[in-house]
Amino acid sequence: MVMIWVLALLFNAVFVAFCALYSAASDWAAERSEAIRAFDLSQLLPHDAALWLSAHAAILLLVMLDAVGIALLLRARRIRITKSP
Repeated sequence: MVMIWVLALLFNAVFVAFCALYSAASDWAAERSEAIRAFDLSQLLPHDAALWLSAHAAILLLVMLDAVGIALLLRARRIRITKSP
């Protein structure tokens, strides 16, 4: 049970980091396009490596949470079946 809470906490932390990086990139791109009145695709995501790492870490942690949840569900079901007469 503790492992689930730790994984959930890690997932939430990575998700918050992902959202913060995306928000900063989006705000920066909007401010820059307003300042110079041009749209430059190369300037759209200034933290692209960190954004990429955060996104993939979030996906990895989500998959781990799903696997742990399924394993615990199967374990609980197995225990319930063995206890029933």
